[in-house]
Amino acid sequence: MYKALTVKVTEVLEQNADYQKLKTDGGSGRAYLYLCSFPPVKKGEYVKVNTTAGVLRLGTGGWDIVLSTRHDNYILPGRGHIMKARYTPFQHSVHSVDDPHHPDHHVFQQPFSLKRFPVLLAELHSMLPILLGAVSMENEKLHIGVVLSDEASLAAGLSDHMTEWKKRSNIWVVTAGQAFGGKVEAVNVVNAMQWLTLKKRVDLLILSVGPGTTGTNTPYGFSGMALAEWANLTGSLEGMPFWVPRLSFHATRKRHYGLSYHTITPLHSFTYASSTLVLPSMEKQKWAYVKQQLHPLHEKKHVTIAEEGINSWYETWLEWYQANGKPLISMGAGVTSDPDFIKGVLAPLAYILRKQEANKDGL
Repeated sequence: MYKALTVKVTEVLEQNADYQKLKTDGGSGRAYLYLCSFPPVKKGEYVKVNTTAGVLRLGTGGWDIVLSTRHDNYILPGRGHIMKARYTPFQHSVHSVDDPHHPDHHVFQQPFSLKRFPVLLAELHSMLPILLGAVSMENEKLHIGVVLSDEASLAAGLSDHMTEWKKRSNIWVVTAGQAFGGKVEAVNVVNAMQWLTLKKRVDLLILSVGPGTTGTNTPYGFSGMALAEWANLTGSLEGMPFWVPRLSFHATRKRHYGLSYHTITPLHSFTYASSTLVLPSMEKQKWAYVKQQLHPLHEKKHVTIAEEGINSWYETWLEWYQANGKPLISMGAGVTSDPDFIKGVLAPLAYILRKQEANKDGL
């Protein structure tokens, strides 16, 4: 299915360097316009929008996407010749950090290893505000490198949280592969990690995706399968992959109840690198349920399972979030209604920071 409409712009709701948010008189009634593909429009102009996701009532709906405007024969300024969103109507060139003409291209001629370097693997985009908020709360001097792969949304810049992160001097967001809209661009995840560690000297790496993951209720048909690839890449570079557990006792689908199938499956069946799964301490009944789910992982020599007491840190994070955070939705629900999800995200970060504090020379 594909559906497009011509609609009238009734208001420009917001504009930044990446996009305009428009109010319209048709479709979903609101639309994104990518400024990498079109010049900005004004109230009263007509645009054609893709309304497919909204018609299908998908999670990626709610906003239509501008397909064309009344502007003809325009050139949008920009440097570089690495194409993103290749062979789609939105393909555009970027000046990626690994572009041969980029001033940082020499970085990639240096030897590169992640030896003993902690790398957090986060399946959902909604995990990132929790992690980055906790870093802000704990130590704003820490420099964090975030790599967004392209298994979910191509246009990672659409995230309201992303807009805030790009303003922070201690957070560097690199969109890799076909994804675009980060603070900087890279051709793949490895080059993104190399630039962040050698050029920006970050203290911690987080690998994740933009908003818009997908699943098919089949054994392997979900975006989170990328976790295994990230872990194997990290391990090949002698880094230390830490899996952020997707944990919930509010999930209505059995595959996501307790420790999600999306965490267990790629770690168990498709990962070869030594990996650490850190779980938060839980009530006796919940822990008993998760222990049953962990049985297949205990058989794997590459998996280390750790437990981290997180309740006090969770309460501190919750106070910080209520005072400072933007509204945070995960899988259609506010995260504060699911404390186990938050604790699961916080546990590996707390574990890493505690180990680093105990051993200043590394984990």
